[in-house]
Amino acid sequence: MSECYAVLLDTVSIQDYIFQSNQLKENLGASFLIEKRVYGKYLKDAAETVFGKKFDIKAWRSEPDAIRIRLHNDPFEVGYIGGGNALLLFQEKEKAEAFIREWTKSLLLHAPGIITAVASDEFDPDDFQKSKKRLFRILRENKARYIPQTVVPAHGITSECRHSSLSMETWNPSEGGEYVSAGTNARIEASKAAKADINKKYQTELKGEFCFTNALEKLGQIGEEDSHIAIVHIDGNDMGTRFNDGSIDSLPKIRNLSISVDEATQNAFVTLLNHIVENYDPVMEYLGFDNHLKDDRRWYPMDKEFERKILPIRPIILGGDDITFVCDGKLGIYFSKLFIEAFEKQPVSFGGELTACAGVAMIKTKYPFYRGYKLAEDLCGNAKKVRRAKNDSCSYLDFHISAGGISGTLEEIREKYFQTSSGKLLHRPYKLIPESSKDEKSFDQFVKNTRKFQKDFPNNKIHQLRQVLTLSEEVGRRFLQEMEYRGRKLPEIPGRSYSLFCCFEEEMKVTPYFDMIELGEYYPLKLNGDGDQ
Repeated sequence: MSECYAVLLDTVSIQDYIFQSNQLKENLGASFLIEKRVYGKYLKDAAETVFGKKFDIKAWRSEPDAIRIRLHNDPFEVGYIGGGNALLLFQEKEKAEAFIREWTKSLLLHAPGIITAVASDEFDPDDFQKSKKRLFRILRENKARYIPQTVVPAHGITSECRHSSLSMETWNPSEGGEYVSAGTNARIEASKAAKADINKKYQTELKGEFCFTNALEKLGQIGEEDSHIAIVHIDGNDMGTRFNDGSIDSLPKIRNLSISVDEATQNAFVTLLNHIVENYDPVMEYLGFDNHLKDDRRWYPMDKEFERKILPIRPIILGGDDITFVCDGKLGIYFSKLFIEAFEKQPVSFGGELTACAGVAMIKTKYPFYRGYKLAEDLCGNAKKVRRAKNDSCSYLDFHISAGGISGTLEEIREKYFQTSSGKLLHRPYKLIPESSKDEKSFDQFVKNTRKFQKDFPNNKIHQLRQVLTLSEEVGRRFLQEMEYRGRKLPEIPGRSYSLFCCFEEEMKVTPYFDMIELGEYYPLKLNGDGDQ
């Protein structure tokens, strides 16, 4: 047989579904539902209900070159699962339609709030590119037609769930118990499984001594002190181009590419995780923890359930080329750099070397999580935008530190608060390239200059420079002249001319010194693994 019947499943606005709550555990539960249940258990259960037999929905990963639906005459096979969608192959159209009904019904019952889109059509594995394009065109058309109702609408006679503002309809016994919406209840219950799952998945790396937490306030912040978290969003570069390349002209090839990209992300995270575990004591000491102090707020945070030390990082999304994690605010840029460096070293089945862009948003721990995530997403998008404009092939990193609230888009925030009469205060985003490149945007060069700046200038002068940068050129001249008399000089930037009497580059009207001030406060300049010490 030359043709079969294909079903393309897609979840609409995955990030909005995962991050619509300001509670970390609910975000973790939502992510777990998508990864492990929607494209895992619920998909498997629906297929087995339709066919009345057991299926291994992960078989495509272990044998990516085999197409069982044709070679072994199987009635159903997973083409691939990844990137927020799944391609499924059926011998019979009627079975495919029965599967769609069963799967979507399961989501309405067990994962309310998830919006799906489905496309189905005849599919010829021998003409993979043409069949795939036609299927994705149908999916786009179906998405544009309507948005299905996936939650119980609120009525005047029902109370609102404090988590989601939807109809309060389900009793959840957690934390004393309360009525919540069905969607919130599903997330909370899934968060428990998510915590157990991730600690089991990385049990080798955790060595029976460490664990992950679902509590946002236990990521390295010290109680009763002003604290920040970092929300990090990292996305691979040019992945759409890589997957849509004309050479990826068969199902086995797209499977192998999907598997290799996913393995690259997983391996990069394991590398980062190993680094954190191996350097746990100096990392926690940098954050201000010391088990020898009488103040128990500064003892290493412990998990009561596992009776282990809590790591200052928690991944939320970790799959394909997409990763989102949260950590202590002072570690976000550092962990992002380590992850991308490990990601770039991973092999991939087709195409050139891997690169990625990162957005790091440092916000107050109690600030609405969803807004922080959107800022991180915008920062990543801005890094990609600059990379495309410069036609660069390297990785980029952008960051933002929010001392208060977040209002407006990233572009509006920077236009309003980081422009002065002398020029732009922000030199970012930066390229993750070696210092030896002598590129003014090299992050390694930037770290080296920040280290020199921190060494040469006392804290009171650093704070003074922060204010000076926002004032007139005359104030800047007087400050730099005073520093010259005291034998201090601001670090030089390769390829740019910063005169003695100006903190801003004369041609571009931008300064790198505000970035150095902020990096000095939110980057562990003395930890191992950070270039030249």
